Amino acid sequence: MTTFNFRKSSSSSVDRGWAWIVLLACFLEYFIILGMFKSFGLFFVQYQKKYATSASILSMVLSVQTIVASVSSIIIMGIGTRYLTERTMVMCAAIIGLACQLGNAYAPFAEFLFFTHSALFAISAMFAHLPSMLMVGKYFEKHRGMANAIANVGGSFGGLALPFLLTFLFSEYGLEGTLTIAGGLYLHFLPIGLLMRPIDREQNTKKDNKKKEHDKISDINDHNEYLISNDKENNLRIEYDIRNTFTGSKHSLHSLVNLNGKSHSLTNIDSTHIRNSKIQSLELCGSSMNLASTVSLDMINTAKSKNQMDSASSKYNEKRNCCIQFLFVLFDFSLFKDAKFVILMVFSFLVAAGCTIPVTYIAPFAKDKGLETDMIGYLLTISAASDLIGRTLFIFISDNKKIQRCHMMTIAIMANGIVCLMASFYNDFVTLAVFGILQASFGGTYYSLINVLIVDFIGLENLSHGLVMGTVTRGTSIAITSTLVGFIRDKTGSYVGGFYLMGVCLILGGFLLLLKPFISK
Repeated sequence: MTTFNFRKSSSSSVDRGWAWIVLLACFLEYFIILGMFKSFGLFFVQYQKKYATSASILSMVLSVQTIVASVSSIIIMGIGTRYLTERTMVMCAAIIGLACQLGNAYAPFAEFLFFTHSALFAISAMFAHLPSMLMVGKYFEKHRGMANAIANVGGSFGGLALPFLLTFLFSEYGLEGTLTIAGGLYLHFLPIGLLMRPIDREQNTKKDNKKKEHDKISDINDHNEYLISNDKENNLRIEYDIRNTFTGSKHSLHSLVNLNGKSHSLTNIDSTHIRNSKIQSLELCGSSMNLASTVSLDMINTAKSKNQMDSASSKYNEKRNCCIQFLFVLFDFSLFKDAKFVILMVFSFLVAAGCTIPVTYIAPFAKDKGLETDMIGYLLTISAASDLIGRTLFIFISDNKKIQRCHMMTIAIMANGIVCLMASFYNDFVTLAVFGILQASFGGTYYSLINVLIVDFIGLENLSHGLVMGTVTRGTSIAITSTLVGFIRDKTGSYVGGFYLMGVCLILGGFLLLLKPFISK
C-alpha cells in the first residue's frame, strides 16, 4: 500500500517562507466561502421566484444556517482538531460543498433548503473556514494583523467577482445550472487544502492545554473518589471490628455499631467467615453478647439498602464525570472568568448581525424599491468593491501601534450603526449605492479585526476556544436577527425596521467595547 508522508513546517516558517503560501490558500478559501455567502441575496430573489415563498421562510433558511454553523464549529474545533489536520478538514469541505449546491439545484420545495442551503452549506463553510483562520494564527505572529486583513480581502474579492459571475450564469443557465457550476467551485478546496501544511509550533501549547484539562478532570475525579473511599473505609472498619468481636474482642458489638454516637452501615458481613471462626458453637440467642438484641434484621436490611444506594450514586458520579470530561474537551469554560473575554463575546453577539447580513438584504430591499435585477447586481458589486477597499486599508493599519485595534473597531462599528439607522432615506439606486458603500466599508472591520482581538484579549494559546465561542455568538446573533428582519418585513412590508434593529445593536456594541480599558486596569 502506498502511503503519503506530507511535510510539516517548523517554527522557522513563522512570518516567512511557506507562511505566505498558506496565506494564499486562506485567501482563496475566503474568496469562495465569503463570496458565496455575500451572494445569497441573489439566490434569495431566485428562490422567491421559483418557490413563490415568503421572505420570512427564506430568512429562516439563513437563521438555521447560522445555528448549524455554531453547533458544528464547537464540534469541529473541540473534536475535529484533535483527530484531523487542518488540511484534511478543508478537503472534506469540498465534498460537502458540492453536495450542498447540487441539493440546492434540485430541491423539490422551499423547505428542502433547510437541509441543503442551511445545514450542508454551514458544515462545509465551517470545515473550510475555521481551519483557515487557525492556520493564519499559527503561521503569523509579527504580521498577524496584516495576514488576517489580506485573507479577508479574499472574501471581498469574492463578493466583488461572484455577483457578476452569478448574474451572468442566471441569465445563461438558470438557477439549476448556476448552482451546479457553483458546486464545481467548491472542488477548489481540494488543492487549497493540500497547500495547508501543518506546523509544529503549537505542539507544546497543545500539550500544555491537554495537561491543564487533564488536571481539571483529575481534580474532579479525585474529589469523587475521596467521597466514595470514605464511605468504603467506614464500612470496612465496621466489618473489621465486627469480625474482631466474633473472634474474641472485648468490645461490645453495640459500641461498634454506634461509634462516637453515630449509626454506621453494617455491610459485607461474610457469613462463611463467621461460621469458620473460633466461636462456631456460640449460641447467638441467649448469649452473654445478646447479639440478637443488638443487631436486628431491620438494621441489616437497612444496611443493604444503603449499600445499593451508594452503588447507584457511584455510577451516577461516573456518568457525570464523563459528561464533564466531554465538555472540557469541547471548550475551556474557565475563560468565562476573564471579564475581557466576556465583554468581547457580548460585543460579538450585538454587532455580528449588523456587520454580516445587511449585504444579504440589500438585494431584496432594492427589489422592494423597484430596481431591476441588473441594477441589483451592480449594487452588490459596488458594495463588494467598497468592502474590498475597506479591508485593504486594514492591511496597512491593523498592526499600527499608534491606535489600538479595539478603538479602530469601536469607531467603525458605531459608524456602521448610524448608517443602518438612516435606512429610511435610501429610496433609489444612488442612495442605495451610498448605503452599500458605507455599510460594507465599516462592516468589514469586524471580520478584519475580530480574530486578532481574540488573541489580544485572551492570548494565542486560547485562540481555538475563542474562535469557537466567537462563531457561536456570531451565529446566534445572525440567526435571531435574520429571523426578526424577515418577520418585520412580512408584518410591515419593508426592511427598514430590520435595519433599525441592527443599527441600535451596533451602537450598543460600540459603547460596550469602550469598557475594555477599565476592565484591563
